[in-house]
Amino acid sequence: MKKWLAVIVVLCLGVALLAACAGDSGYTPPTPGEDGITSVRMVSHNAIIEGNPYRVRYEADIVEAVHAASAHGFSVSYASAVSNWDSAVEAQQIQHSINEGYDIILVNPVAPTGMDPIIERALETGMLYINADCIYESPDVSILNIGTDQYYLGYRTATYAGDVLGSGAKVVMIAAMEGVSANRDRQFGFQDGMREKGLVEVAGGNHNWNPVESTQVMTEILNSGVEFDGVLISQCAEDALAAFDTTGAPLPKFFGFNDTGQWMQRMFEINADSRVMDFMVLSNPPGVGATALNFGLNQLLGRQLRDDIYDDATIRSILIMPRIQFTYDDMEQYRDLAFGMAPGDAITFWLTIDEVAREYFR
Repeated sequence: MKKWLAVIVVLCLGVALLAACAGDSGYTPPTPGEDGITSVRMVSHNAIIEGNPYRVRYEADIVEAVHAASAHGFSVSYASAVSNWDSAVEAQQIQHSINEGYDIILVNPVAPTGMDPIIERALETGMLYINADCIYESPDVSILNIGTDQYYLGYRTATYAGDVLGSGAKVVMIAAMEGVSANRDRQFGFQDGMREKGLVEVAGGNHNWNPVESTQVMTEILNSGVEFDGVLISQCAEDALAAFDTTGAPLPKFFGFNDTGQWMQRMFEINADSRVMDFMVLSNPPGVGATALNFGLNQLLGRQLRDDIYDDATIRSILIMPRIQFTYDDMEQYRDLAFGMAPGDAITFWLTIDEVAREYFR
């Protein structure tokens, strides 16, 4: 859990693959060599890495899955591209990856639509193109979308906050980034949960998954003088909590959700002697990228996906449920987890090649 992302320099592994880079129709899928080892070139296209615990762990988990693939006869070389939330840059980077002839292109899509022509070109060559984490919503391209149930994350947090605070309680809602499908689906969950429990939103904003912006938004709300009982937040919670430290404002009755080592450790410290502030630890597993890679590797092994596995068959999306969540009531069960993690790390898990095969393939 304490590993940090290491950028691995990718070398072309065979003359045939190098030749495949030259044209749209010259790509040849990888096959086992004389030693029985199948050499695979994959590239991860990420929205951002630096300063984002989720994204750092996302890439680190992919690296771990790359190494674990050797037990199944794969030698996987890995490269990473980062678009810094720029969809045009991401499109250019993906186009370059297609030209380079990668076997697996793993994409965290910045935009939920608009990439069909590029995706179609990749598919025409025979490459595997898989989206991970954020869902790509076009029904016109036949690709896999492997994500987390983001609606559940918002709904679970809001309904638990309602149970703690009661109907009519006032809450702050700090969302993530507009225009990103993960944030949109999460907000649907937050809003449905708030309506169900009778919570009233009195202030809000967006932190754009940026720790500095999270602190700034919360500071502005505190300085405005608006009264509230709880804070609903789409991760970056430890950064918003820092605004209470710097302003000296009293803690709310509820704060959540987040899943980093720092967040969990603060919850234990705040509630060390008594129930000071209710909270939600809920995992948005960064390992979804490694899980998505293992879907691709299963396909390269010639396995066929089952027909009944999709949460939305029109866009071929498969949603992975989180495994870890806890509140004040059961926090002692997770003490070792909380203090065994680096502050900047995030709770994670990923499905192995064998687990993906058992659960999703024929």
